[in-house]
Amino acid sequence: MQPSKSLITRMTGTSSATKAYVALLLTIITWALVPAFLKQLLAVLSPTELSFIRFFFAGAVMLAWILPGHYKEVLDLFRDDWRLMLLCTLCGPLMAMVCFNFGLNKLTVGTAAVFTAIEPVCTYLFAVLLGQERWKAGRMVSILVALAGIVLVILSRESFGVGYWLSLLLVTLSPIIWAANNIITKELAKRHAAMVMVAVSFFLSSLLLLPTLSADLPAKLANMPPALWLILGYTVLCNIFGFTLWYWSLKHLPSSTVALSLYLLPVLSVAAGILLLGESLSFLKGIGILTVMLGLYLTNVRFR
Repeated sequence: MQPSKSLITRMTGTSSATKAYVALLLTIITWALVPAFLKQLLAVLSPTELSFIRFFFAGAVMLAWILPGHYKEVLDLFRDDWRLMLLCTLCGPLMAMVCFNFGLNKLTVGTAAVFTAIEPVCTYLFAVLLGQERWKAGRMVSILVALAGIVLVILSRESFGVGYWLSLLLVTLSPIIWAANNIITKELAKRHAAMVMVAVSFFLSSLLLLPTLSADLPAKLANMPPALWLILGYTVLCNIFGFTLWYWSLKHLPSSTVALSLYLLPVLSVAAGILLLGESLSFLKGIGILTVMLGLYLTNVRFR
């Protein structure tokens, strides 16, 4: 007896969904480890050098992968929207990554990860200001909850020197820049494939960072121990396969499910900082992190 077509369809769908959940979980775990590894690499490389290397190799590999079958899409992107693509690159991965790397130098991984998690709040506020979304009182209260958590994290007292406050400012700029990028790329994403945009943006970012590189970068790379080379390779591969798995998961899972998974990132990053770098987690910072996560959940799920 042959199985019915509907049964086969259901089995196939279930299999795709299961694979998507696994891919999504792997993506979140691999991304969560990146800040701890970046912290180790920043002991050898400058923030701009580290950003250049990640952007260059990830962009080059992605373009080599995409161009054979999608070279016309890349040409269309440059022909029709090169100005907007350049703006999205500057006000996106380039500035956001560099700001985060500079800020991470003086902060723990846990603090930096929590600050970058407020991107959905920034995106919502920008969308309201531009008239793309309606103002909701419930979401405003939720945002205030998240900000209260941020204050607790700040007061958990790693240090209060000028370098600390400047680093907080830089890591705060990172989610603000990404939020602005979400608004800017909204129309662009309707006309071009996401993976093509990511590949072009990464490679353009590396080209724009070329003038900032120091002459001793080759010597730094040559003297790096094998362990740091493995870590560097890991961070590059996360750029490539992380976004690939992310967009593949979006095709097979509800967007709300994928969005909710992001709330695991700061928690897992804090754990990575503790396990890999020996960072401490005070009671006040732990309460602050949980408060931020609660505020973000209420903002983007409960009162959406």
